Amino acid sequence: MWECDQWKKWRLVAKLDPDKALPPQALEIIRDKNIDAVMVGGSQGINYVNTQKLVQLIRESGFTGPLVQEISAEDAVITGVDAHFIPLALNSGDVHWLTGAHLGAIKRYGELIRWDKILAEGYLICNGSSAAGQITGAREVTIEDAVAYAILAREIFRIPLLYIEYSGVFGDLELIRAVSAASKNMRLFYGGGVKTPDQLNKVASLVDTVVIGNIFYENPAQAAELIKSYR
Repeated sequence: MWECDQWKKWRLVAKLDPDKALPPQALEIIRDKNIDAVMVGGSQGINYVNTQKLVQLIRESGFTGPLVQEISAEDAVITGVDAHFIPLALNSGDVHWLTGAHLGAIKRYGELIRWDKILAEGYLICNGSSAAGQITGAREVTIEDAVAYAILAREIFRIPLLYIEYSGVFGDLELIRAVSAASKNMRLFYGGGVKTPDQLNKVASLVDTVVIGNIFYENPAQAAELIKSYR
């Protein structure tokens, strides 16, 4: 059963992409290595079929923790997950990724939406060359910008979760530290390029939750060691 505040206790989350072929050993790692939750989502090539297939694989693997879908395409929305996370790309150059896509989904699904299982994420995309950065037209973010976006998310949008996304590259610790200091009552998630225990421990000391993803596809054995070192 989904409890609306349980995500606040997560420290380490696996993010899996429906558009990528997942090595079988990755599912074993996720099942056995004390991942707090699994998030399903990606930036491109996401549809109902591949999302449903991945969710089914995760369920059949024996993973019993929280399983959530991060929605990037309204055609890919599925049931069978515990909750839906809704990104708002704060530094996007296209309003579609801040409100447009969200309005479209509300018009389409209307009263079918379970608002008690919806969580809004303020997304700060810090790697403009990533797929997420290119699709959303993410503006370059300085440390000063990042702090301002954090305050915007906290004080104006009242978003409970801010996600610093570096998409495949390890982030600027000074920027993360500055955003952490400005986040106050918001929970802070980080994702991007975490491959070593040293990187994991450094970023984990600054945020509430670390999200790891690419390493499951690039080197499952390294992913297992990374998780083991943290636990």
